[in-house]
Amino acid sequence: MAEGRKKKFIKELLQKPKVRRESGLYVVDGPKMCGELPPEEAEEIFVTQDFLSSKYAESCEGILRSMGYEIVTEQEMRQMSDTVTPQGILALARQKRVRGLRELLELPGKEREPLLVILETLQDPGNLGTILRAAEAAGATGILMDRSCVDIYSPKVVRSTMGALFRVPFLCVEDLLEAVDQLRAGTPHPEGKGLKIYAAHLKGAVDYAGVDYCGPCGLMIGNEAHGLSDALTERADGAVKIPMCGSVESLNAAMAATIILFEANRQRRKQPGGCR
Repeated sequence: MAEGRKKKFIKELLQKPKVRRESGLYVVDGPKMCGELPPEEAEEIFVTQDFLSSKYAESCEGILRSMGYEIVTEQEMRQMSDTVTPQGILALARQKRVRGLRELLELPGKEREPLLVILETLQDPGNLGTILRAAEAAGATGILMDRSCVDIYSPKVVRSTMGALFRVPFLCVEDLLEAVDQLRAGTPHPEGKGLKIYAAHLKGAVDYAGVDYCGPCGLMIGNEAHGLSDALTERADGAVKIPMCGSVESLNAAMAATIILFEANRQRRKQPGGCR
């Protein structure tokens, strides 16, 4: 690809979800993220000469050695990056493909029961990125979302995951209601086990800490402004709430998900294969 076209293409990847979908590529920016990017998912690496002689180059040594790289000027890096102060390294990466619910459930391996985070129409990039980080930290086995959610490969989401994007399996589906029905019925589970699906809901009847998360289960989190749709809430095996003091009416989606996921983590820690 000619240099001018390459820079234009990278800018389009940063700005246009359609270009990301059609190309199957996305942009990873900065030494923290590039250093954690699996080499087999990298397409091209761009660095500045100043970066190569900086202390940050060491954190990216593995991928630079295995992939090779193209040296660009500081001005070219500024043109390619969407950050105010680029850090001297940028990668084009191939998107991961989870082909369906069965693969999403099989990926964690047999040592852990599935613990899915199910997202409906989540719109804030920071929320989605934070939920991925919390999911990894709490031992969740995957993310399921509908296509109305913010693009997981948008630059703001990618940055806010702080590398969790590379490690937490996720699947986007056209029909979230159908997917939840299948999970509850046990159709995609390798052993035919149905998942207990819980809805985080302001009108939940059960304290979130009073639910058993040790078996195969999923936690549904809704849109920041409107919460979960009635249709999806009705699919839940139970609606859970987080008791709050003071005059606070609700928590943001990422905070609510994090609190409940770490309760699930607390319950699962002593289970075989649990996070310790």
